[in-house]
Amino acid sequence: MLQPEVPQASAEGTAAGIRRGDCIICYSAYDLTAHLPRRLYCGHTFCQACVRRLDMPAHEQRWIPCPQCRQSTPTPRGGVAMLDLDLAAFLAIKAEREPSRVEPRSHMPVKGSVPITRQPAVFCPTLGPQPHFPQPGCCCWGCGHLCWNPPSSPEV
Repeated sequence: MLQPEVPQASAEGTAAGIRRGDCIICYSAYDLTAHLPRRLYCGHTFCQACVRRLDMPAHEQRWIPCPQCRQSTPTPRGGVAMLDLDLAAFLAIKAEREPSRVEPRSHMPVKGSVPITRQPAVFCPTLGPQPHFPQPGCCCWGCGHLCWNPPSSPEV
């Protein structure tokens, strides 16, 4: 009897030809619409379309059995769409789909531009009168003369 070909597991533990961003049930790449990566309570992740197909009633409640470990996850009241997203997979998909918002900065000056070495005087307001600080040997703030002289020798 012929056996169906099953992809061989690689060193990383995933089937050959399956990327980390693929659902292991349907082999579709996760996306931002029907194949959102949904995480079950056991921690395994599958696309939303496959999780919907797994959703089944049992004992007056709906359950989603994990196809990897068989742990059951209760279906949330709002349905499969209310399960947590696998945030790492979701953000990876979003980063692939959306263009980068941060433009790389060039450290090289633009050809023909003049490097700025000092700030223009127009933008530097003139400073008003500066505070007076006591000079060494002065006992007060702003008297302008030496009014404290330490004794040179003790009187006997």
